[in-house]
Amino acid sequence: MLVTSSDSSVLDTSMETFTFEEQRVSIRFLHLIGMKPIGIHKQLSETCSDGVMDVKNVRSWVRQFKEGRTSCENKPKESRPYTSQWSQRTPKESFAAAIQSWRQRYEKCVRLQGDCIEK
Repeated sequence: MLVTSSDSSVLDTSMETFTFEEQRVSIRFLHLIGMKPIGIHKQLSETCSDGVMDVKNVRSWVRQFKEGRTSCENKPKESRPYTSQWSQRTPKESFAAAIQSWRQRYEKCVRLQGDCIEK
């Protein structure tokens, strides 16, 4: 079944702005009724005024729905650790020494008015 803009009972002809989640719901529905990704993208492009997802994302979502995904929500992303692993593995003394070395190079560069190259 192809939904066309002439089906006024199914689709309003005015352009709307849809969230990505709303677009994913449409992708899931259109996929379930047998529409191919390129046709789904065409429907979204004709319906959504701004922010329509690209065909690559439509294909990705269709693939996920084929693989059994049922949710149209974003999966929560893992948060990054508060501190980097480098700072956790480096003793405080090494870190302090690195800061002191940087400070000495900075002061030398200021003293020479920027005419300083460290090798």
